[in-house]
Amino acid sequence: MTTTVVDSKGRIVVPKQLRNEMRLSEGSRVSVQVDKERLVVSRAVEPDEFIVEMEGFVHAGSPVPFMDPLSLKRIWENA
Repeated sequence: MTTTVVDSKGRIVVPKQLRNEMRLSEGSRVSVQVDKERLVVSRAVEPDEFIVEMEGFVHAGSPVPFMDPLSLKRIWENA
């Protein structure tokens, strides 16, 4: 675990080692949410990246109804 400081403007510096591990660079989008007493920061998944990751999960004849990958992403983000 790494400790960092919140500055007067509410910013938190993510240590370089963690930025590298999470593939974060200047301009990277992150998702921030509260989980009980924790602030969870995650690398945001871009729509194109999400579509590529979801390809092949639902096949013709599958009991899972076909859905547009972006619709699935919206459901997933709101869960």
